[in-house]
Amino acid sequence: MNKLITFLVFLLPLSLFAQLNNVGINTATPDSSAVLEIKSTEGGILIPRMTLFQRDVIKNPATGLMAYQTDYNPGFYYYNGTRWTPVAKNNNSSATVDEVQTLIYTTSGF
Repeated sequence: MNKLITFLVFLLPLSLFAQLNNVGINTATPDSSAVLEIKSTEGGILIPRMTLFQRDVIKNPATGLMAYQTDYNPGFYYYNGTRWTPVAKNNNSSATVDEVQTLIYTTSGF
């Protein structure tokens, strides 16, 4: 009996630590390659919305940080390590394939 209790005392913290490596919302088994996995058929993810000023005063933004700018040139922006960059071009034009691939590589860490 003592061996079983000792085993459980050591096993429980290890299993809790393993679950802290990634988080799942609406899933009990998030993909091991993801830090966060969200499953939904009824809604999406809402990126933080802020003004140009609010976005520009973020201290030490991480490369790949994303925000939705609500004024001036509204749209999604990401921090490329040097400056805030729009995800898509303004004036109702879409980003080119090369620009989209650059964004994916930048935010994925490749």
